[in-house]
Amino acid sequence: MMPNRLLKHIFCMCALLLLTTGLSVQALEPDSIEVPVLDQELTVTRFPASGEQLLLWITPGFDSETRALEMAGQLAQRGIEVWRVDLASSLFLPRSTSTLRGLSGKYVAGLIEQARAQTGKRITLVARSYAAIPVLRGARQWQINQAIKGQRDAYLNGAILFSPELYATVPALGLEPVYVPEIAASNIPIMLYQAGNRGNRWQLSHVLTSLQEGGAAVYLKVLAGVTGVFYEGDTSEAAAKIFTQLVDELPDVISLLQQTPTPLTVVALPESLPVQQHGLDSSLKPYIGKRLPQRLDLPDVNGRRFVRDDYRGKVTVVNFWATWCPPCVEEIPSLNRLRQAMRGKPFELISIDYAEDKQSIKKFLQQVNVDFPVLLDSDGKLAASWGVLVFPSTFVIGPDGTILYGVNGGILWDSPEVINTFNSLLDK
Repeated sequence: MMPNRLLKHIFCMCALLLLTTGLSVQALEPDSIEVPVLDQELTVTRFPASGEQLLLWITPGFDSETRALEMAGQLAQRGIEVWRVDLASSLFLPRSTSTLRGLSGKYVAGLIEQARAQTGKRITLVARSYAAIPVLRGARQWQINQAIKGQRDAYLNGAILFSPELYATVPALGLEPVYVPEIAASNIPIMLYQAGNRGNRWQLSHVLTSLQEGGAAVYLKVLAGVTGVFYEGDTSEAAAKIFTQLVDELPDVISLLQQTPTPLTVVALPESLPVQQHGLDSSLKPYIGKRLPQRLDLPDVNGRRFVRDDYRGKVTVVNFWATWCPPCVEEIPSLNRLRQAMRGKPFELISIDYAEDKQSIKKFLQQVNVDFPVLLDSDGKLAASWGVLVFPSTFVIGPDGTILYGVNGGILWDSPEVINTFNSLLDK
């Protein structure tokens, strides 16, 4: 696989590909249809168009879809039909990451077959975040169904994945994630768009390696300066620019995927995965990763250099967060109160903002009181080196200079339990 050369190929096909992806036409208004799949009627928001391509867009379902709907409408105007499906809602399941991780591929496979049967068009799968899991499972199940039926029509172009979250579960802080087995058993063509400022950016090399182990032809583009193309909290110029570019670019990507052969045989799933049951934390948890904290040498929000390389003699709380992360913002008042409760004691609270520009953070700090230092991890590499996967992630370093506790998620930091724990560390 040669991603750089292939990427070049994507964006230099220009005129020829515009002719082959279908005519640009005025799309009809979206409508809602019920599509029978196995024992269910799945609700599809359909953006009809007269071209030969159809995007089957599986949505995460747990946040705003305004931008994605806007893009679907604009793609339909370019002759690409779009079917958008919220599987959790259609199946009357909770809208959550655990639901998406637990879904089998049978419903996506059924939707692929129904979309083909009803329209005769070529199908490309689209997903972002955790919705990539049922999409990969669905593509694999479709391959199995094709083999069982003895069909050789490779009308599935492949998949377009935006910053896919392919974890079997969120690991305890300090541990490497375990991925769903389908990541190493997918061999369809894949276009992977990775937001450069998203928390999973530094897991990208593992994702690429795992996908390619299964034989997938993977094309990659990192969206620099973007937290999420479809995330409404990302109001950056970079996100707006990339959104506009994608509307013009995706027809070419579909053509590239179509030209890349889609195997009709499946790759065997790994026999077993490491057992790692975990999730987000609601309290302090003993830290089980590498206990020696790394040196900090970062600018703060005012441009002053901040260095810590010896954590001994005090309790130090190192909090990785971002302004676009609701749980991060929700725990700020309790962090302020914790700092006040520990005033006069050997205690330090350090926060590290993940991959945001200085002006955005300063604007945020004018609106929200943050009573502790805010350091800038401008490219996110420091967070990656500490093993941060979700936000907020917080490390508690004891007076012996080692990490003793870790928290994935937001908690009440001035609770009696936390304050008593910190005081007991100082009394030893």
